[in-house]
Amino acid sequence: MKVKADKIRFFSPQENQEKTPKATPKPPAFTTTVTKTGRLAFPQKLMEGLQIDPSKPYYKVGTVNRRKGVKALYLFPTQEGDPEAFELAKTGRSYSIQLKGVLQKIGLDFENQQYDFTIQPYEFGGGLSGFELVSERVTPRMGTEDEVDD
Repeated sequence: MKVKADKIRFFSPQENQEKTPKATPKPPAFTTTVTKTGRLAFPQKLMEGLQIDPSKPYYKVGTVNRRKGVKALYLFPTQEGDPEAFELAKTGRSYSIQLKGVLQKIGLDFENQQYDFTIQPYEFGGGLSGFELVSERVTPRMGTEDEVDD
């Protein structure tokens, strides 16, 4: 059986283009740990990957106080002289922030357990950005008055 040319649907080169969008590569996940001495560690690879500038070493450190415990820490860049500033200090080939007292207050037993945090850029809104550090482990309830429900 012969098919007439007007019955054949011919394709164009444009129709041969891939329709599925190319997957955007996921940004690599960076993690940090709390040392046995209560320091939040920032290895060199993390510093480079998240483009953390060691010449601007001052950060505010905070969390949302919840009845079910602390789920994340937030680091927000600030200036030297800020009364709430913690300093990112050089320790060997990496950097760290001493948070022993804060971590004890929020219930992290870092001397006996390892705490790993996934760290990623975080937009606070109003053009302000910093970092969110999320742990698989949730700390115990802190028991202060300014708690927020989940």
